[in-house]
Amino acid sequence: MSKITSNISTLEINNDIAVITIENGKQNLLSIPEFIELDVLSESLRKNPQVKALIITGSGRNFSYGADVSLFDTEDGSSLIGERLYKARKLLNYIEQLPIVTAAAINGGCFGGGLEVALSCQFRIASKKSILGLPETSIGVIPGMSGIERLTRLIGKNKAIAMVLSGEMLSSSDAFERGIVDMLSEDKNSFEDTVKFVRSLTDDRTAAQIRAVTEIANRASDSVLPDISDDSFVKILSERAKNENE
Repeated sequence: MSKITSNISTLEINNDIAVITIENGKQNLLSIPEFIELDVLSESLRKNPQVKALIITGSGRNFSYGADVSLFDTEDGSSLIGERLYKARKLLNYIEQLPIVTAAAINGGCFGGGLEVALSCQFRIASKKSILGLPETSIGVIPGMSGIERLTRLIGKNKAIAMVLSGEMLSSSDAFERGIVDMLSEDKNSFEDTVKFVRSLTDDRTAAQIRAVTEIANRASDSVLPDISDDSFVKILSERAKNENE
């Protein structure tokens, strides 16, 4: 088993399963939106072609409460956040297109950028006490890591618009009913159930089979990935700062 620390995450590869664990305080805030360096992740997977699945989770009781909002209030907040979000969207696009099984093991809070990370995975398994949502509009901004696009693909345009603009927070059971969560875990921590789930899809299947199926599905489901250069978040953040200074 190998273990690498990068930005605010650790990457562990144990035989044919890779696990990214977000580790940044009790809330696992995304003080660095690119929670793991893309080059580190891609190189690690390249060197371990036997990997059939990637699980993303958070340390402790929470998946991630999303962005550290104090970053929005820095003097150079708009330009700094714009650069960081570009890298984060590039990372999530990479995860979305991986030719392996990807799953988010969700516990506790999975808000804002945390949910955007989870949405980049093919599957989401959540503990029954998890809470999920994209509440950014309640603080005067919008989801900035392509969460709106991915949520729209998942539940449809009207439902996604309503959920984002209302800032609605969902219990894991409500998220399951809406199709945002794929499976509810009976355990307080969903990680072991997530491991069992990905193994049910990958055991007795070759890496070549998994690659072929996921690559074909990726091409069939969405021909266009979210735009990593989108600056909507930065424009909204600048407008918020301008209004606060008036």
